[in-house]
Amino acid sequence: MAQFEFQAAAVDGSLVVGRQWAASEVALDRELEQRGLTLRSARVSEKTAQPRRMGLKRRELVQFSNQLATVVSAGVPLVDGLDGIAQRMPRPAARACVGALVEKLKAGLSLSEAMQRQPRSFPAVYRASIGAGEASGGLDGVLLRLARYLEWQEGMRATTTQALVYPAILLCALIGLICVLLYFVLPRILMLFPGGTQSLPAETRVVMAASSFARQNAWTLLGLGLGVFGALAMALRNPKGRCVLHGWLLHLPLVGSLARRLATSRWASTASTLQGAGCDVYRVVTIAGATCGNAAMEQGMQRAAERIRQGSTLSQALAAEPANDPLLLQMVSVGESSGSLDTCLAKLVDYYDQEIPREVKRFLSILEPAMLVGAGVIVAFVLLAALLPIFDLYEKLG
Repeated sequence: MAQFEFQAAAVDGSLVVGRQWAASEVALDRELEQRGLTLRSARVSEKTAQPRRMGLKRRELVQFSNQLATVVSAGVPLVDGLDGIAQRMPRPAARACVGALVEKLKAGLSLSEAMQRQPRSFPAVYRASIGAGEASGGLDGVLLRLARYLEWQEGMRATTTQALVYPAILLCALIGLICVLLYFVLPRILMLFPGGTQSLPAETRVVMAASSFARQNAWTLLGLGLGVFGALAMALRNPKGRCVLHGWLLHLPLVGSLARRLATSRWASTASTLQGAGCDVYRVVTIAGATCGNAAMEQGMQRAAERIRQGSTLSQALAAEPANDPLLLQMVSVGESSGSLDTCLAKLVDYYDQEIPREVKRFLSILEPAMLVGAGVIVAFVLLAALLPIFDLYEKLG
C-alpha cells in the first residue's frame, strides 16, 4: 500500500490532480474509474512511500478484526473489504501491512496463507483461527471471537503491568535511599569521630564496614549486578534456561500460584478461541500451549499434545501434567463429556478474570507491607548506627 500522486481526466475533459492511497497503480486506476476519472499518470509519493517495516500494533489488530468481521458479514468481497480497511488505517506501516494482504489475495492465496507471510503482525493463534474459519465458512464469527480474545489479552496485560508498577517504584526508591545513607550520609556523620572505630558501638562498626565495603567496591558490585542481570537475560533467551526459571517460578509461594493461574487463563482463552473456530484438539493444545507465557507449562502442553496424538483424550493428557490447575482438568472433563469444550473453557476464563485480580490484590497486600517493613528495619538500623556515637558523646560531655 502506497500513496500515489496522480493526474486524471474528468468526463468533461478537465484535468484532476491529487493524491490517493492504493495497493498498486492498477488498483488506483480501478478506483479512479469508479469515480468517473481516467488515469493519465501516477507515481508513488516520495514522502509517503510504503515503509520498510510494515506491521500492525495490538490495538490496530483488534480494530482490523472488528472491521473485517463487519465487512465479511455484510457480504462485501474480501479483497474490496481489505482495500477499504487499508485506506482507513491511520499509520503508513499498518496500511502497508493490510495492502500486502490484498496483493497476496489477488495472487491467489487464501487469507490465512497471506497472513502466514506476516507472522509479526498476525500471531499463530490468529492465523490458525482464520484458517479454521475459512474452512468452516464462519470467518465473520471467528473474527469477532478473535477481537474479543485480543481485547481480553490487552486487559490482562494492562492489569498485570499496573499491579507491578507501584512495587517496582517502591523497591527502587528504597534501594536508592539505602545507597544514599551508606555512600553519603553515614561517612560524613562518622567523620566527626576521628578517635578510631574501636570506641564506637558495635552497630556503628557493622554499618561502617558495610559502607566502606560498598564505597571501595562500587564498580565491582555494579559489574556483578549487571552480570547477574545479563545472565538472567541470556537464560530467558535460551529455551532450556527459560524453562528452568519458569518452572522455579511456579514453585515460589504466592507468586507461583499467581503465575500458574495467569498461564492457565491464557491457555484456556486461546484454546476456547481455537476450539470455537473448529480447530482439531491436537492443534488447539499445541498453539494454546505456545501462548500461555510460561515455558515450563508450555513444555507440559507439548507433552500433552503428543499423548493426544497417541490416542489419549484431552482430559487424560492434561491430567498427566502435575503443573496443571485442578479446576482446568475438571472443566475440560465436563466440556468433553458434554460436547461443549469451548463454552466450558470460556467459563473458566471468566472465572479467572474475576479471581486473578483478587489474587493480585492479596499478593500486593502482603508484598507492599513486607517491603516497607524490611526497608524500614534496614534504614532504622543505619540511622541508629549513625546516632549512637552522638548519644555516647553527649553522655560523656554530660
